[in-house]
Amino acid sequence: MREPDSRSDAVYGLSLVQVMLLLVFAVLLLNSMDDVAVSAPEPPPVVAPPAVEAPASPDADLQARLEAAAQHNARLEKQLGEAASLVDHVKVMLGAKLASREGFQEAIDNLKRGYALCQKTDNTLIEASMQHGVESIRVIGEIPSDLDVDLSKGDETSDLDHIVTFIQDVYQYEKDRQCRFNYRLKYATDNDYRKAREGFEKYFYPEKMMKIATDG
Repeated sequence: MREPDSRSDAVYGLSLVQVMLLLVFAVLLLNSMDDVAVSAPEPPPVVAPPAVEAPASPDADLQARLEAAAQHNARLEKQLGEAASLVDHVKVMLGAKLASREGFQEAIDNLKRGYALCQKTDNTLIEASMQHGVESIRVIGEIPSDLDVDLSKGDETSDLDHIVTFIQDVYQYEKDRQCRFNYRLKYATDNDYRKAREGFEKYFYPEKMMKIATDG
């Protein structure tokens, strides 16, 4: 396969271990924020003093408890604000779209892949086949409406010029949106396996590898 211009690999300053620690930290922060939100005590109800003939002085003990509760709530609100700020900071560091468990998990998955999904569902675009040096592709995913290519779902070709043109168009789409489609591979020999991966994984993320038996 003649190769289109290769994509520069994304460079990330964090190791996978550091990224996972950030995820754990973010989840703990979210949990602590939930705990703080539910643990804030309600101020004790104000009970009217019993009716007496002479006006009673304010209950000093009740007033002290009200003031203590107010101070405790103020401390909790400050902690909650600090935790929310830290969660937002981790969100930015991980590139998460949402400051939630689901948002952080999506960000971690994208970091492990190196690229975001081009489509949240049905992201596997093609099934490539390499059998004794003979290459072909079959479109098995839905083509996004804004991706202008000559093939559609179900189409198959072994024409190298057609394959290169298709991959070049997909590559430009991925570059513009900073995402990457998945692909599947069927191969016959170890040489087929190496050659296919060297070519296709400049432009697609491997979803499944299948060795197939062939005659001879």
